[in-house]
Amino acid sequence: MTLRFHLSFILLNPLLGCNAATDCERADPNPAILDGVQALSERSGSLRFVARDGNTLTAYTYRATGFDDATGPILFVMHGAQRDAQAYLAAIAPYAERAGALAIAPEFPLNLYPESEDYTLGLGVEEPPSGGVYDAAEWRPEGDTTFMELEHLFEALKAALPGATGRCDYLVFGHSAGAQFTHRLLLFHPTARVRRAVAANAGWYTLPVSTPGDPNTEMPYGLAGSPVGSRDLQLALSRPLTVLLGQADTATAEEDPDLRGTAQAQAQGEHRLARGRYFMATVEGLGEPHQWTQSEVPGAGHNVTQMAGSATWWLFRPDGMTPCAPSPAADGAKIVLNEVLADPPNEADGDANGDGTRDNLHDELVELVNTGDAAVCLAGWGLGDAEDRFRHRFPVGTSLNPGEALVVFGGGVPTGEFGGATVQLADFSGSLNLQNAGDVLRLSTPDGETVTALSWGDCAGSTCAADHLSEDLERDAAITRSPELTGPWVTHGGAGRSPGTTAEGAPFGG
Repeated sequence: MTLRFHLSFILLNPLLGCNAATDCERADPNPAILDGVQALSERSGSLRFVARDGNTLTAYTYRATGFDDATGPILFVMHGAQRDAQAYLAAIAPYAERAGALAIAPEFPLNLYPESEDYTLGLGVEEPPSGGVYDAAEWRPEGDTTFMELEHLFEALKAALPGATGRCDYLVFGHSAGAQFTHRLLLFHPTARVRRAVAANAGWYTLPVSTPGDPNTEMPYGLAGSPVGSRDLQLALSRPLTVLLGQADTATAEEDPDLRGTAQAQAQGEHRLARGRYFMATVEGLGEPHQWTQSEVPGAGHNVTQMAGSATWWLFRPDGMTPCAPSPAADGAKIVLNEVLADPPNEADGDANGDGTRDNLHDELVELVNTGDAAVCLAGWGLGDAEDRFRHRFPVGTSLNPGEALVVFGGGVPTGEFGGATVQLADFSGSLNLQNAGDVLRLSTPDGETVTALSWGDCAGSTCAADHLSEDLERDAAITRSPELTGPWVTHGGAGRSPGTTAEGAPFGG
């Protein structure tokens, strides 16, 4: 690896070696001017701001019910090449709600940024800098790049949120083109006040290397021709970044018109999964200390919704926590299917997920309880029906401790305490799709081995499970076990459902 040291870049980055304390002392000199700040006090909304290039942009917002203006996490969500910021925010909102976060998705629209590089590599005065020779005239001032719009927005948010002036940092999640934006943000602006970042399923990467004469490491595929010096790279590597890869994101450039197929991109791998692995192998090959982590999501393709749960585990996890290794099937023998709602009641009574809207699919639910004496790592395990074993894949890091409950809703933005249970939603197929007339509900290991199953009615034409109800579930209520956890299935009384608690409303494990 050869990296040149550019004094001009270091002068633009006076906080090299910064830490949390110095981040708290920083103030961006160009805070964004926000129009529509009232959106920050609403559950969902949008605001507008003027970027440094003069374009007026929109940022979509989701404020969790429990978000604290002074201390709650702020998460920037970076969209892909289709510029679908609202869809990206919708994918993250359920997890932002559980984490008590404010999620903000700025949109760089196609009519203003017609080429992906205008958004994900917005460094050049007229076009993205390229080649192996650094020319300062090609580069925008540091504060004017698209990456720095997050710094400008963050500074404006600190002023707009009551009591938030002492905030130190923010989180970043990007998928696809947004992942390209995210890892380059750290490479080219290593002093950005990013606490943690996740780059998921990038199409190609700017490698953290510079080899003279090697076109595969020239800008934008590597750092040759950039002002990034050795100390800059060391600082970038010290900022926590997770490179999150879907193990089914294997379409080639011939199969996917959105995947770059240049010789330099192909040198990184035939598909996104291979390119992400190559990128992280390059990082490891530097021999430098770093906080960049590779993590893979079983079964996930090029789909932001399938990646969202695992991404937010990495973003919101306690300091020092590492993901658990998926447990074998035998370890799940004590996991009980304890409540199933296939037919949400009509009107408001059917709003099982508490998001304010009754929905046939979103308010379906399955409750699991670990009745054993050891934790079970469900990462990559699936919950599905007769048609698809993996309507839901449990995200990276999902562990169910003894006595604890986990609830999977069909969709929406689950809102409420739910007895302190872990709450997720069926994000691999968009719903649990439980059929009232008959179905087979299965909990499976990552390779599809059934751990436990329940069937009812006609079993949707599939083989019925040993645990079978001859009746259908069209009853405007959930079914639950009575006695709790051990008894036969009965129609839930009272409110018709009790996700995360016993039928009497008591938390599990209490």
